[in-house]
Amino acid sequence: MSALAFYVYPLPQGTPFTSDDLSVSDNVERLFDYMQILLAVVSKEGWDFLIQKYGYEELFEINNRSGWIDCETIEEFVEALKYEKEISPERV
Repeated sequence: MSALAFYVYPLPQGTPFTSDDLSVSDNVERLFDYMQILLAVVSKEGWDFLIQKYGYEELFEINNRSGWIDCETIEEFVEALKYEKEISPERV
């Protein structure tokens, strides 16, 4: 299975997140926690998977538990996610 997201630890190989991993919302919350401290990245394909699997509303709820992106409304969050996807690498 190919990685959709990647966490830099443990060194040197890091931790890949596959679709199976990201199908568990607690893992997505943990990934957002890592992203908040700039230790993880989601690929464009990973964002497509997350948006299709959870939708923006559930991702917004997961984000609120994590505290990754500081957004008051779902509209702000959707715009922030669009930006994140735009700057994401094709592959991780």
